[in-house]
Amino acid sequence: MPVFLLSLFTRAKGYASVIIGGALFLAFAYYRAKQDGKNAAMLEEAKRRDEAIKQRKSTDEEVDRLSLDRRRDELGRWMRKDD
Repeated sequence: MPVFLLSLFTRAKGYASVIIGGALFLAFAYYRAKQDGKNAAMLEEAKRRDEAIKQRKSTDEEVDRLSLDRRRDELGRWMRKDD
């Protein structure tokens, strides 16, 4: 009888180690995927920020090339009319 209990305990210990190993693997995979998602979001935000900086620089250069009268005319087009 004690041999049977010993073999049962050994078998249960083996199953438990497989289950714990699988749980650790899944936890590692989950946190790795979560970190990869954060990194991708940060990269996308950096790309959008870079594009916005380029667009603003382009707009600033365009405005700098305009004469004062032309600037006033362009501003007048964009200003809201008080009716």
